[in-house]
Amino acid sequence: MAGSAYVHIPFCEHICFYCDFCRMISSQKDQWLNTILKEIKEKKLPPLKTLYFGGGTPSLLEEEAFKKLASLFSFQKEYEWTVECNPDSVSTNKIKLYKELGVNRISLGVQTFQETLLQKIGRHHTNEQVFETIRGFKQKDIDNISIDLIYALPNQTMEDLKKDIEVFLSLDLPHLSIYSLQIEENSVFGKQGIKPVDEDLEADMYEYICEKLKEAGYLHYEISSFCKPNMYSRHNVVYWSDEDFYGLGLGASGKENNIRYDNTHSMKEYLEKGACPSWIETSLEEKAYEAIMMGLRTTMGFSISDWQTKYKKDFLATYQNVLDKYVPEYLEIDHGNCHPTQKGMEILNSILIDFLD
Repeated sequence: MAGSAYVHIPFCEHICFYCDFCRMISSQKDQWLNTILKEIKEKKLPPLKTLYFGGGTPSLLEEEAFKKLASLFSFQKEYEWTVECNPDSVSTNKIKLYKELGVNRISLGVQTFQETLLQKIGRHHTNEQVFETIRGFKQKDIDNISIDLIYALPNQTMEDLKKDIEVFLSLDLPHLSIYSLQIEENSVFGKQGIKPVDEDLEADMYEYICEKLKEAGYLHYEISSFCKPNMYSRHNVVYWSDEDFYGLGLGASGKENNIRYDNTHSMKEYLEKGACPSWIETSLEEKAYEAIMMGLRTTMGFSISDWQTKYKKDFLATYQNVLDKYVPEYLEIDHGNCHPTQKGMEILNSILIDFLD
């Protein structure tokens, strides 16, 4: 059985212009809550090592609804429970409730500290709300706080990015997830025809991010993730380590028995029939490649022996040409693991294409 679960809470007060996740502004929260409670009960989950409430905006859930959801989960002795929050939907009472229920990690959606850019991407919070929210969690001894930032935003300059990194470092938080803007077809930006920023500027921004965070003592442990020592996201490592996890709720994705699935994105179908998972059948060859692709996102990489046992192939023999090309400058093999170097992370897409070929 899987030891991790992702719970999708699809509700938002407003739609951010870059977002293409399953999200909606809906008055059907009560019906949705009854349906997801039924879904989770029927799963008969074991005690979990990681639990992640994502969205959407989980911090929009009213306290009673959050309590009902939380009551259905149990945990192993050492666990991580992350809740995604928006600064403008967190209250003192919610912070107190999260602490009482055992939430021990927060992922705070900030995106940028430049308030003019916040408006341009459809965000409604202010910097003061961000700082107040962080203070509130720390006062309740929820110190494991990550924030999300986006770079390569429309009209964002290198100076804007430098200010964002400067503010982040001043907050002394243990984790940062920072992503380049991807313009998705079904997002507001996609429908408006917004174009990506210049590729050279985006590359310069990424290089700056990596350099400044390394100087500040953060570990660049995954393509888009930086942390202080031992403060990595344990839940996300489940994804990158090719492990199974339950996907619960409208729009959630999961993987059980090494088969991925996507739950319905239709609220109407969800309320009438439940999760209705669509199982994604892939060949053993495709699964083996996906395990490499996910593992190489991290500086930990993946265990060659575990990969060989699971996928019935000789890794070194199968990929000798790729390894000859990239080891040791871009890939390293040590202690039985294959992982990228810092230079390798910068050209990971090219490396993965060669593994695919």
